[in-house]
Amino acid sequence: MVKHGIPVTPLNYALWYTYVANEDPDLNQRIDDIVAAYGTIPLTRAEGLFRDHISPTGDHEVTLARMKNDLEQMVQGMGKDLHATIAGTQSFNSLLDECSRDLRTPAASSTNIDDVFGTVEKLLHGSTAMQENTSRFENRLGSANQEIRRLRTELESLRQNAMHDGLTGVYNRRAFDTELAQFIGNGKQGPTIHLGMLDIDHFKQFNDNFGHPVGDRVLRLVGNQLNAVARVGVSAYRYGGEEFALIFCGGTAEQAAELTETLRLSIERLVLKDSRNGERLASITASIGIASRQPGETAANLLSRTDQALYRAKNSGRNQVCLA
Repeated sequence: MVKHGIPVTPLNYALWYTYVANEDPDLNQRIDDIVAAYGTIPLTRAEGLFRDHISPTGDHEVTLARMKNDLEQMVQGMGKDLHATIAGTQSFNSLLDECSRDLRTPAASSTNIDDVFGTVEKLLHGSTAMQENTSRFENRLGSANQEIRRLRTELESLRQNAMHDGLTGVYNRRAFDTELAQFIGNGKQGPTIHLGMLDIDHFKQFNDNFGHPVGDRVLRLVGNQLNAVARVGVSAYRYGGEEFALIFCGGTAEQAAELTETLRLSIERLVLKDSRNGERLASITASIGIASRQPGETAANLLSRTDQALYRAKNSGRNQVCLA
């Protein structure tokens, strides 16, 4: 793991333990292919391997299922306590009515100190029981509030640690930043890197002319095309808004450009239709810039050169691929 610059995490340790034990030949072959392509195992690929070969539900899904179970148990407990509190309130209300009737006895001669004392005793027992009942529920509410805050914090952490963009299905910006740094930080062991930046042409017009739901459909359609070209050595990410990124590990700049041109053409062939009547709404195109990492180049400089290539593609009429 150290040799290939792989973080020593429980997930990665489980993968490599299984690899060394040779318990799953298919997993071993996939790990060999990934290491050959990247010189390491990207975090996103590690999660996929873990889900496919070790835990079908995946690490995040296990955590989410546990949190859901904790929340369900807490809600059920609060429901039981609330029903008990309501029942106690109803009993206390009946007791108050009973005591009120006793105190309003019209025959004054029948009222003596023992009768009043008995009424006071009943009120004391009833109010004490009611206080204990409400106190238990207040404690339950306090504990529940703390638990809800803890679950919210854990959910936020889980959401921030997620690697996929929920709308498009490609990897997200966090995955991109993490893996680009991992590839570049792997030094001489790392692969040749080509970076692509894709921007959907005139995306704002989709939102302005047809509404944000249609804009989301465009993003999903483009995401599908990006996922279609993704493979070992080629990863797709949503960089932000209508902008996507591609990382090519290994191969030549010409091969990366050829695959990117295939992607551009597949997007150009997309047909956006009105879901109500099937009427064609608009065409979808994308501009793409590509840059190959130079020896010793930082991630920031590589990104900057790729952005410049993207701007040239946009300023030259859009719907084209430009190389840095």
